[in-house]
Amino acid sequence: MFRKWKADKSKRDTAPPPSENDSDSLKADYTHVESAPAPEDPLDPALEYAVVDPAQPNMPYGDGSDKVFGMENFGYTCYIASILQTLYYTTSFRHQILAFPERDAAHPRKRKLRVHGHKPHAFLSSLAPTPSTNGSAAASTPGSSGSTTPQNSKVRSLFKPGPPQSAPSTAGNTDRDSKTDLNNPELQNLLVAKYPEYANLDIHYSLNQQRNITLVGVTDNQAATSEQRKRQALVRGPIINLDHSYADQYGMSETIFTALKDVFECVTENVSKVGIVSAQQLVEVVKKENEMFRSSMHQDAHEFLNFLVNNVIEALDNYCNATGAETDIHRLFEGLLTSETKCLSCETVSTRDELFLDLSIDLQPNTSITHCLKMFSQSEMLTESNKFYCESCHSLQEAAKTIKLKKLPKILALHLKRFKYAEELGRNVKLFYRVEYTKTLRIFNTTEGSEYADKMYELYAVVVHIGGGPSHGHYVAIVKTDRFGWLLFDDETVECVDENFVYRFFGDGPGLATAYLLFYREVENEDEFIDRLLYNGLATSENEELDTSAYHRVSVPDVAAESETNGDVAAEKEKPDKQERKKRVFGFKLGKG
Repeated sequence: MFRKWKADKSKRDTAPPPSENDSDSLKADYTHVESAPAPEDPLDPALEYAVVDPAQPNMPYGDGSDKVFGMENFGYTCYIASILQTLYYTTSFRHQILAFPERDAAHPRKRKLRVHGHKPHAFLSSLAPTPSTNGSAAASTPGSSGSTTPQNSKVRSLFKPGPPQSAPSTAGNTDRDSKTDLNNPELQNLLVAKYPEYANLDIHYSLNQQRNITLVGVTDNQAATSEQRKRQALVRGPIINLDHSYADQYGMSETIFTALKDVFECVTENVSKVGIVSAQQLVEVVKKENEMFRSSMHQDAHEFLNFLVNNVIEALDNYCNATGAETDIHRLFEGLLTSETKCLSCETVSTRDELFLDLSIDLQPNTSITHCLKMFSQSEMLTESNKFYCESCHSLQEAAKTIKLKKLPKILALHLKRFKYAEELGRNVKLFYRVEYTKTLRIFNTTEGSEYADKMYELYAVVVHIGGGPSHGHYVAIVKTDRFGWLLFDDETVECVDENFVYRFFGDGPGLATAYLLFYREVENEDEFIDRLLYNGLATSENEELDTSAYHRVSVPDVAAESETNGDVAAEKEKPDKQERKKRVFGFKLGKG
């Protein structure tokens, strides 16, 4: 099994920028493990308008599901990267962004095979040879006396200051030689058999220090640290240097939507399967639209998710109202809550509907997400200073208030409220309560007049916060992808992880990593999903979920199975009837409905 992921003790989000004189030491740091960027191969001009999928006229160059790109961190933007990666692999959302507005078939747009940007990327510029003072070219190799080009502030804040690091020593231990056995045939066969798309990636089928398989940030050294892999991801590239907008190509003014579409399109249409996105223009638009994100301080990923989705919907609404175009992007995240308030004096019930894009859930110690959702819909007594003004009684009265779900979204985003104000400390603190989340979730607490009496959801993404408080830390995203399984997105690096890894962030484990945002997607065909889960899922011997502990040179302690936690159910010898299967796999109910 994979070990629980732990954050580095010092994160770039809070590290001060090094001085401009540190460029030589920075280069010396990565050269011991990273190779120089390879020259780009010439492109075939025929690819510029080559349609990949004729059946999708609004996505002619593919839907982007076969791409794996890391995202450059500008020193404080991990909250942006984690949300963007989650939304990109929200398939229905990505399709909506890529397909809007409709393309003009008579005037096709050139494919964005490579994006070098209007200005050279600062990191690549720092690697290039620089002219000496007498005008001749001097290679800026580590230790050379030639002058180097000062890095801009974004690059300076990307790396930690200090002397060059070195890989952990493996001298005298041939069994753990970090530069041998970079490809394990058995591990490769297992992974490619389960996800054939891996055969198209240039990776090493071996485990890194975190005992995951590196997809972006691949090095020739298994002992490379997380920070070294992040640097190697930039060196290896290719980098999508998105420092400008393509809004004019869409016939739209620049908004959050066009900036997000730029990122999605550039990744989807890129000639490479893997690489790095440097979303500079999107970050600038975010800062322009909301002053809360203008500082170089640690920000909240939930607040950014709400801001981003709201602004995308608003931009599309404005465009549709002006042009008559149509979009149903609202149906993805948008749900409807009904607040019912019953006066305890005259028993008059008043209702009020409210739209929501996510649900913020209060936490309790040693509980589960299902229990928290029950508490979310539990009746609340309005008494004393919080009495309800009854229109029938024409006075303040004691009342009972209940919140129910009237309309359920296709994508259910749950925000775990881990930050709470502590009066005795006079500041917000982080709650490390154990809150178990499940692979599947069935929502029952809906109103009588709702479209569906219940709806089943499947977990597909977790945004994890690593840190001791709300004002500092780091965010990563763990997302279930269609072609590559579960992937860990940590800024520039992307790693393949075991499914058991996803259920290691309940809140009471070692380290400071806790689940902060949970993303569930609607299960459209429940019968097919249940059959796949019971008989063709991870519990069967032929399709067992990737467990790479046997392929690592260091023995790993056995970890007890958590069937109640992750929803895994072993196949039965005799197939039960449909209702019995549903009862056994999804035997919980949220509220009275």
